[in-house]
Amino acid sequence: MKINKRWQITALIAIGLLVISVANTFASDHSWTSVRESKWQAALIDIFFVDQQHGWIVGAQSTILHTKDGGQTWVSQPSQPLPFKNEFHKVRFISPQVGWIAGEEGTILKTVDGGATWMKLSTGTRAALSTVFFFDDRHGWAGGDGGLLIHSADGGSTWTRQETGTNNAIRSVQFASPELGWAVGDAGTVIHTMDGGQTWVAQQGGVAASLDGMYMLTDQMGWAVGGNGALIHTANAGETWETQESSVPHSNGMPEPIWGIHFADANNGLCAAEFGVILKTADGGKTWAPLEPRPAPNRLYTVQYVTDQEVWAVGEFATILHSSDGGATWENISMSNHLTKVHFYDDKLGWAVGLSGTVLHTNDGGQTWQAQYSGNVFELFGIHFVEPNRGYIVGSNATLLEGLNSGSDWHSVSDPSDEGHGTAQRIVFSDPATSWKSALGYYDLHFSTPQDGWGVGEVGKIAHTSDGGQTWNGQDSGDMMVAFNNLYGTYFVDAKTGWAVGASGTVIKTVDAGKTWQAMIIGPDELRSIYAINAQTAWTVGSSGAIYATTDGGAMWNQQITPTDDTLQGICFRNANEGWAVGENGTILHTADGGVTWIAQESPTGSNLSDITQSADGNLWVVGEWGTILRY
Repeated sequence: MKINKRWQITALIAIGLLVISVANTFASDHSWTSVRESKWQAALIDIFFVDQQHGWIVGAQSTILHTKDGGQTWVSQPSQPLPFKNEFHKVRFISPQVGWIAGEEGTILKTVDGGATWMKLSTGTRAALSTVFFFDDRHGWAGGDGGLLIHSADGGSTWTRQETGTNNAIRSVQFASPELGWAVGDAGTVIHTMDGGQTWVAQQGGVAASLDGMYMLTDQMGWAVGGNGALIHTANAGETWETQESSVPHSNGMPEPIWGIHFADANNGLCAAEFGVILKTADGGKTWAPLEPRPAPNRLYTVQYVTDQEVWAVGEFATILHSSDGGATWENISMSNHLTKVHFYDDKLGWAVGLSGTVLHTNDGGQTWQAQYSGNVFELFGIHFVEPNRGYIVGSNATLLEGLNSGSDWHSVSDPSDEGHGTAQRIVFSDPATSWKSALGYYDLHFSTPQDGWGVGEVGKIAHTSDGGQTWNGQDSGDMMVAFNNLYGTYFVDAKTGWAVGASGTVIKTVDAGKTWQAMIIGPDELRSIYAINAQTAWTVGSSGAIYATTDGGAMWNQQITPTDDTLQGICFRNANEGWAVGENGTILHTADGGVTWIAQESPTGSNLSDITQSADGNLWVVGEWGTILRY
């Protein structure tokens, strides 16, 4: 396979000077606008209300949010961003004015003015701190990696290490008095003190899983939760801990980890778990049941009763949930999952998919976007509708979903627990040498006609339908050079001719609907997406700002010069001359000459962008991290 070297930069500069005025003129009549993007771009890990009005949320990227009106509005604290970007794990207040935050690199912050200003305390450690608890304005404890527990008797001004007797990370600590306390952590660690932490004694929790959350309702009664759905309970200050059946779902074949727990009283409690699972009990934990449908698809770290009716929960992708009926139903205050692909069937009907089973739909040309329930909790990487009321989605864990009624009804065609044994009736990988690939995930999906579609994915996985998605058959690239490379993008120009691209510069092409494939390596770059306007002319993009183009059906690929080293994730052309590419850090590139020159465009976002498409009315659409949707 012959590959052209990079063109002479000096010559391109001269050409660029000639076309830049044209590009600028074009851009002046149009601009990229942000349709939606998350206000907060961080995982939210802990929430704490000190009373019904005053609450705080902390998370990644040194995020601190505060409400003083019971959650009606949330504002960032402090008013000037902190000079570091740590992940905060726990926040606790003893009054509306005085509180502490614990996080990475031994960080403990303190405020005495309700969060308007925060002081960084000297802790004497760089270990990650997972938990902090103050019983009053003087007595406090913080714990973290390596079995670390530190204690302060002066409100956090000074800290001393306490001997815990374990090297397992401490994930949660709580005290019922300045003397009586418990801590839990990795490998089922449960330790107890009756002298303020001068001595800690191991208690038998009865589980080997990590314990990530704990709540002591009284000095006698409490619960702890953790990995593999672990849930333990004590009614005698920890002299004995009994296992309670958490009844968590097994979305990925294993019990969901439980990250947080809280009780309103001795009977009513809630757990926050993986994949948006919320568990509820009304009998003190004798029986637990997951709420359905899940109020969010994302990992939930923490749940807190403010009253017996008002409850809050936070989690990944800036998720904030609120309940006003004790956790029976939930309102979604904030959630912004990363979006990976966008598809428009016509100028009105469009869909975007993303992580944690996210599906968004518009029926008004993108003016408004509404969430659809996919029934899936995994990463979704491709979507295509073959008619207004029927479409397909692909993703990780062999996900293949079919949507009816414009996506208001999604159901699984695949069986994620199949593990390659052929139990999914509409999916057949008949070749014994590649049948195991049926259990692998997909990274892209494309239909060239309403009947003919291809999904590509992990370790060279290829699946083809010729009946509009009713049945899917495995295909093999047939080339050992690329057979085990991940395939990230695919594009077909008709029912027979198309390409797939992937890791290590992999390009495969078929001209007979995938019965045979021709494989080639066109460079060192990881290729993420491909777009073709006919059987001869195509472009592919990838890592380090790479764009390759062919005008002879793929016999030769030219690497085009781009003004970025950011990974490019998506590409789209209006015609043989005008095209767009998008990628990391909000990168948007434009060409008016088929890629001879690419010009960086002003972007309304710094979020990573993952895909670009054109709707029937000529509008361009881009999606990316933090729920970003852009329009041109």
